Amino acid sequence: MAGRKEILTEQLARKIAKMIELFPDSQIPVTWENVMAHSKKKYGHGFNRQMLGQKSWDGRKIIAEAFSEAKSVQRRMINDSLPKYRNAPRAALQKRIADLEARNLALMEELEKVRAQQIDELDSLLNTPRDLRKLIGDAVNREMAASGAGPVDELKQKRNAKKVIIKEMIEDRRD
Repeated sequence: MAGRKEILTEQLARKIAKMIELFPDSQIPVTWENVMAHSKKKYGHGFNRQMLGQKSWDGRKIIAEAFSEAKSVQRRMINDSLPKYRNAPRAALQKRIADLEARNLALMEELEKVRAQQIDELDSLLNTPRDLRKLIGDAVNREMAASGAGPVDELKQKRNAKKVIIKEMIEDRRD
C-alpha cells in the first residue's frame, strides 16, 4: 500500500459512534460541531463533518448512523420533558383555575347549608303560635306576686310583658 496510513479506521469509528450515543444521556447537544470537538479532544484528530458523515465500512456509515440515532433519542427526550400544555405558565394557570373552582364549589355548598339553617330558624320563629293576651296576663300575675298586690302600674306591666315576649322568642329560636 502506497500512501499515507488511514487515520479514521473502523475501530476508531466505532469508538466515536459509542461516544455519540452517550451525548443525549450526558445532556450534550447532538450536533456535528460537538462530535468534531469531542473527537478531537478524545482522539487527538479533528475530523471534518464530511469525513465523519460519509465514511463507510462494509456499506455501513457507522458514525452517521450513530449520529442520527442519537439525534432521534435527543428529540424524544426533549418532547417527553415538555409540559402537557405548550408552555409552563399556561399549565400553572390551568392548575390554579382547577384549585379555585374546587374551592368555589366547597364555599357554595357551605353557603347553601347556612342558608337552609337560617330559613329553618326563621320558619320556626314565624310559625310558633303566641297569644299576646296570655303573655300579658302572665306578666301581670308575676308583677303582682312580686310587688305584693299593690297598685298596678300599667306602663311597668307593658315593659315587663315586652321583656317576657322577647325572652320567649329567643328561647323558641334556640329550640
